[in-house]
Amino acid sequence: MGPNGLYATFVTLFGNPFIYAVEPLAPPNLTQPELALPWAQDETWYYTGGPHGAWASGSAWSAVDFAPPGEQMGCYIAEAYTRAAAPGVIARSENGAVLLDLDGDGFEGTGWVVFYLHLANRVEEGARVVTGDPLGQASCEGGVSYATHVHIARKYNGEWIPAQCHNCRPGVNPPPFAMGGGRSAAFWVRNTTAS
Repeated sequence: MGPNGLYATFVTLFGNPFIYAVEPLAPPNLTQPELALPWAQDETWYYTGGPHGAWASGSAWSAVDFAPPGEQMGCYIAEAYTRAAAPGVIARSENGAVLLDLDGDGFEGTGWVVFYLHLANRVEEGARVVTGDPLGQASCEGGVSYATHVHIARKYNGEWIPAQCHNCRPGVNPPPFAMGGGRSAAFWVRNTTAS
């Protein structure tokens, strides 16, 4: 707490922490890049939940879930592949998670990132992908899951972006989570025949 406390020790070891700050994290009038639906065009997946927590307790309500085609229930590795919603580079691929970095620098703390969870047989970290490339197969791998699905969320400058905001004001609130022409999770529910 004093002049030789934690802050002074941190500065001595690592330098000024505030020179790396990105302000604002989400600028006014932030727009989401165009995202495709994360499955093959000839497939129909099912919207099964969201918005809900992106990661662990206390995270933003940034995620939506989709189940692959088929009637099998419970946990299994789907035959259908979850696909890249946009071009980019795989910033991380581990423990059921794939993070697709859309600005291509391979760092998930800058720009837009699409987070996929519960994927088996994942694409390798560092791979460059284009829209529609396979990323992995929906499963229960990574995180808590009781049935096969893919959990998808967005980040901007390392911060979770809510999937749907309430009382939104253009230019002030985060953009809605839109994939394949959808505007929000509620829109996907009304348009479940989109494939």
